[in-house]
Amino acid sequence: MSRSTTPALAGVPEIQLIDFDLVTGPAGPSRLFLHGFGGDKHQLRGLGDALPQASRSMYVSLRAHGDSPRPAWGYSVLDFAADVHRVADLLRPPVDVIAYSYGALVGAACAATWGDGLIRSLVVIDQSFTADPAQHEADEWAEGSYLRWMYRYGRMVELLGIPVHVLAAQHSDMIGREERGRMSAAGIRVTTIPGDHGSCLDDPARLAAVITGRPC
Repeated sequence: MSRSTTPALAGVPEIQLIDFDLVTGPAGPSRLFLHGFGGDKHQLRGLGDALPQASRSMYVSLRAHGDSPRPAWGYSVLDFAADVHRVADLLRPPVDVIAYSYGALVGAACAATWGDGLIRSLVVIDQSFTADPAQHEADEWAEGSYLRWMYRYGRMVELLGIPVHVLAAQHSDMIGREERGRMSAAGIRVTTIPGDHGSCLDDPARLAAVITGRPC
C-alpha cells in the first residue's frame, strides 16, 4: 500500500489505528463518514455512493466496532475523535463530515478540535446534542469512560463556525422540539426526514438529495 493511502502513524507499533476504507475518486471534496453505535464502516457506504463524486471518502469503524481495536475503557466523544484524527491525514482538506447518531457527536468534536480550515461542514443524521441526566450511568467507571449524559454538546456545535445541517427523523424522539428550536435559533439548519432513528438510513438516494439540495 502506498504512503498516500497509509496513515502517517501506521508505522508506530505502540499505536493501534482504527479500521477504515478509503475510496478515491477523480474530483470533488473529501468526505468523512461516521457511523452510529452498533454500526461499522459499511453503515453509511450506500449514502456515500449516492452522493456526487468525491476526491476521497473515508469510512471508519469507530473503536470497539467492526475490526477496530477494543480497549478496556475510553469511550468518550474525545476518545473516538482522537482515533479518527490519527487516520484523517489521508483526507485532503477541506473535509465534509457526514455522521449518523453517536457518530455525529464524534464529528462535532473533530470539527471543534482539529485545525482551522480542515473541516468545512457537518451533516448530522438524527442525533441529539443536549444533556440527558436521566440517562446518566450510575456506575462511575461507565460515566467516566463515556462522558455522555451529563454534558450538553449543543453549545460546542453552535460555536463551530461552519455550516451544520441536522437531519431529524420524523418518527424519532432523538431530537426534541425544544432542541430543534435552539438549533434553528443558533443558525443551524434543521430538516425533517422520513422514518425513525433506524429506518431514516434506508433510502440513501433520498438522503443524498436532502444533503445536496438536489431532487432525487
